[in-house]
This record gives sequence, C-alpha cells and structure tokens, in this order.
Amino acid sequence: MRWLIVTADELGLSSKRNQGIVDAHTKGIVTSASMLAYGPAFREAVKIAKALPRLDVGLHLNLSEGEPLVLGHKSLVNPDGVFWGRQEARRRARENLFDLREVEREAEAQMDTLLSAGIKITSLSAVDHLHIRGNLADSLAVVCKRHGIRCFRCPADKVRPPSFTLDPERQAALLEYHESALTAVTVYAAQRMRSTEHFGGAALTGHLTPDLLLETIRTLPVGLTELMVHPGLKAAESGFEGPDRELELQALTDPRLKSVFQEQGIGLTSFAKL
Repeated sequence: MRWLIVTADELGLSSKRNQGIVDAHTKGIVTSASMLAYGPAFREAVKIAKALPRLDVGLHLNLSEGEPLVLGHKSLVNPDGVFWGRQEARRRARENLFDLREVEREAEAQMDTLLSAGIKITSLSAVDHLHIRGNLADSLAVVCKRHGIRCFRCPADKVRPPSFTLDPERQAALLEYHESALTAVTVYAAQRMRSTEHFGGAALTGHLTPDLLLETIRTLPVGLTELMVHPGLKAAESGFEGPDRELELQALTDPRLKSVFQEQGIGLTSFAKL
C-alpha cells in the first residue's frame, strides 16, 4: 500500500500564504501544515487551524531568520540580537557552534506558543531543515518527547518525477540533506520518534507544476511518503513569494488528481494518524 502526507509549509508566514494553504487543503490534497510560532499572520493561522479540524498541524521551528522568542541568546543570534540568516545558520549548525541549551529554550518557547494558542502539534520540521543539521537533534528530540511530539520530518529527498532533471546546486543541497539526516534519524529514533519512510518536495521547490505533481504521484514508492509543498497566493513579482506559489496551488488542486489516486491505490493521510 502507498500512503501520502502532503505538508504545506509556513502556515502563519503571511495572509497570502495562509489562504493558499486553506485552498490547497479544502479544494486539494494538502493534509498537513507546518506552522510558524510567530509571524505577521500568526493569529490568523491559529483561527484557520481551529476552523479546519482535519488539517494536521506541526511546528515549523525557526532558528534561522528574524528575532527569537527568547531574549539573551548568545550563540543563536548575531550581535544585533536576530538569527544569523539561513546560510550562516546552516554553517554554524553544521559545525556544532550553537549552544544546545539555547536551542532547547528557543524550541520550548516556540512549542509553548502554539500549545498555548490551543494548537495540537503532531510533528516537527524546521526552516531550512535545521532540525537535522549538526547536533541540534540532540536537544530537539528531548524537547519533542517532553511535549509528546512523536513525528519529525526526515528530508532525505528521494521522491521526484523521472523526467525532472536537477541542476548541480540543487543536487548538492539534496546530498547535504541526506548526509545530515543519517545521524539525526538515529537521535530522534532513540526518543521513540518516527518519520515517514520516504520524502519528496525539496528538489521540486519552485518547480512544482500540475504535470510534475501527477508524475510524482504515479511513481510514489510503497510505504509512507511525505511531500513538502509551498502553496500560496502571489505576494511578489519574483522570488520565493512570487508566481511559483500560485502554480503550486494550481497543481495541488488539479481536478485530475482524484482519479490518479484512485487508479494508483494511494491513500492520503497525516502525521496525526501515525
């Protein structure tokens, strides 16, 4: 049997991202959303999560961009008191330069923010997959166990359409995800946490068209797969908040999907069912 979790990332980032996730869930195949603990549209996201009981919600941990929830960090933030940014945060995590006590406090604060708002957290993911880099899993797995979070994202991307060709830069990034995941999976498993058997979406970010999604669905491996997506409404003329968000929404609500799921014998599920 083949099962698929379709997770829309960054619920709470903006109203336009929120609306795209709502549409992809109510009119399409999105079953799960990863939610930021704070952001311009956080309060709206809380209302959305409560109004859509079938939408599974996980924490999208942020240790990369903007301001932390906890004051006084030394290693997690730059001299201006904000996170280091994606590229530098990746490097510092990879080289184990973060104080794990700070990681634990910040993760606790972000989880508590969602829980205090009445959100049930079923899984952990992170901006730029930072939760699997370096030794961060050592602290994050413990925090998850403390809060009863049993699932985490393992972004070892192996699921993609045969016709899709990776550029060298994207190929190098996917290789890094694989290498980082090898150690992290063991750490999370020691705390009785689990991930899906397969993962896809990292390679397709910015390239997910209706036809590529249909091709991906048809070639899903046996077992449980998580597909990471980023539907939304266009908030900019280019870049990550540009037209690609609406193209992903179009793909996730394509009317041909229903028949393909039936033909292939694929079931939709969520982390809440694990």
